[in-house]
Amino acid sequence: MESLVSSNVVCDRYGISKRTLCRWKLEGLPSVKLSYNMVRYQLDEVAKWIEDNKVMAEGTR
Repeated sequence: MESLVSSNVVCDRYGISKRTLCRWKLEGLPSVKLSYNMVRYQLDEVAKWIEDNKVMAEGTR
């Protein structure tokens, strides 16, 4: 299991804004809620979700 990363890491990796990340979450992006205001992501699950949903992220490496 890959370690969990913050929203900042996901945004930097895919070149997206926090607003886009929040929209993706509403559309079903997998995340792990650790506390009231702490959400983390697994990069492999994020990549799979992007591919499965044909979401284009600017700056994707």
